[in-house]
Amino acid sequence: MGNSNEGLSCLDVKPGFTLRTQFTFIANDITLSCILSGIAENSVNIAGFFTTRNANNINFVRLVAGSSESESMEDLLVVTKTLKSFHVKFEEEKVLALATIPAGIPGGYNRVIGSLWCKMKLESFYVGEDNIIYLNVSNIKKAIEILSQENVKQCPKNCSKRC
Repeated sequence: MGNSNEGLSCLDVKPGFTLRTQFTFIANDITLSCILSGIAENSVNIAGFFTTRNANNINFVRLVAGSSESESMEDLLVVTKTLKSFHVKFEEEKVLALATIPAGIPGGYNRVIGSLWCKMKLESFYVGEDNIIYLNVSNIKKAIEILSQENVKQCPKNCSKRC
């Protein structure tokens, strides 16, 4: 499944969905702390953040800068300059920000994951400020199409309990 997210524009996005820029990188604890300080010292907010440690005890990080509603070119420039100043290699890619899943209702996350996993590659799924869900998928246009439906069709699965 290749990534077919090239050429996306604001015109492709429906209400409740926005396109955001995700930075992905690895860093040790000290470097990560310095990166986060550098971003904050430039008055840039981090709206979405996910980190986990890899086998070498290094942080694998996904970060979305800006407010929960939007990002500016200045926000992206600050993050880019900060990462470069610490000689951190990073990837920058478009992700889907989803604001249509109400908090506190059981099954909200599965509404998203359960409707996409059989139709495209789901690279990441994490929650940021204001309960915004950030999705890195192989086909953003198709994900918006699927998730915009009133009755989202779930992928077939057998969830019988296993011992």
